[in-house]
Amino acid sequence: MNDSHLFQPNPLLLKIPAPEKILIIFNPISSAGNTESLAHQMAAALSQQGKHAEICPSEKKMKGYTRIVDNIAASDLVVVVGGDGTIRKLLDPLNKTTTPVYAIPGGNESLFARSYAMSTAADDLLQAIASGVCLQQFYGLISGKGIRGEKPFFHMASMGLDSLTVKNIGKRKGPLNDSIYLWHGLKALCSLHHPTVSVSVDGEQVIDHGSGYVIVANNSAYAKNLQLVPSADPSKNELVAGFLPGARPQHELVKAMRILQQKPANLPMQYFSGKQIACTLHDKAYPLQVDGDYFRNRDIEAESTIEFSVSQRPIRVLIPPALNTTALHVSND
Repeated sequence: MNDSHLFQPNPLLLKIPAPEKILIIFNPISSAGNTESLAHQMAAALSQQGKHAEICPSEKKMKGYTRIVDNIAASDLVVVVGGDGTIRKLLDPLNKTTTPVYAIPGGNESLFARSYAMSTAADDLLQAIASGVCLQQFYGLISGKGIRGEKPFFHMASMGLDSLTVKNIGKRKGPLNDSIYLWHGLKALCSLHHPTVSVSVDGEQVIDHGSGYVIVANNSAYAKNLQLVPSADPSKNELVAGFLPGARPQHELVKAMRILQQKPANLPMQYFSGKQIACTLHDKAYPLQVDGDYFRNRDIEAESTIEFSVSQRPIRVLIPPALNTTALHVSND
């Protein structure tokens, strides 16, 4: 992802006081399972700088964070050591409390952390804290029949090979790695079938019973710089729907080659942007993946409509100085 793209157009930047009380949340089963040791390394580095750091493990479900929402609100900063699934579960508490977030990449992809040039280096975290610049970022919400409330996502939701793959690995326990994704991806490719959908954007129908790959994105970051929806940007108060009509297995082979090359997919996809996107699934049930997780551990039922919208207000992302040096406008908190 092009770092400068994060600031287009008109970024919403906030200058905050240097955080002193920091809550570190780690996902014990992310990636290689080394997140707990990373969390303690960060806490030690923060303590040496006179910061107060508290460490706690992540929750398996979003509702689990209601137990520590007061703790999040009382903190000056939340540091997440984990992957995109951990960030997704924290979006609502972060929004309600306005506590800024910084991510240490600890997942298989860690798209959130890598989008903002965040690393596992404690010095990078300390520099971001000293700089005290937050970028306000919107995120997506999913609702519909049978879905209680609105379920948040930061990157994307999609139906296709990726959702078939994450369904296969959805109930697996323990850390995940690239080989596990590859194995289950090959299994999904052997039985690949695409959904038939109708899609409307801001009330206007753009796809009528089309069969193919469909994705609703809030961020252009996707699997090793694949960028299936390059115009998606969390700085904008809108979502982008991408559709690849008549998707074929050869398209997946193109994606696989681009992933190995770490290049954009450049597939012949159709794009539609707006604040409200509705997707109706036809024919038969199909899995939906959201930020790399099997959505609610159940397939979307046939003739169900899933609605996507943008959060009313953004979350605050503490960004490294290397990113905020390109910004033009900084407002005082």
